[in-house]
Amino acid sequence: MRSGVATWLVLATSAVALSVLPGCREEEQNRTLIIEKGTYQGPADEELTEDERRDLQRRGDHQRF
Repeated sequence: MRSGVATWLVLATSAVALSVLPGCREEEQNRTLIIEKGTYQGPADEELTEDERRDLQRRGDHQRF
């Protein structure tokens, strides 16, 4: 009888722990919960250097038919 109570206690504790832990991930903390439709609210993009622009242009040129 005692081992049955211990088993249920372990199962209940495990269930509570597993339901609480997924909400604790670091990437989910301090994220935007209210989203404005059509508006990007992320960090601003960095400007491309002239070399990066040239490489992108060259890659795009290879895709033209």
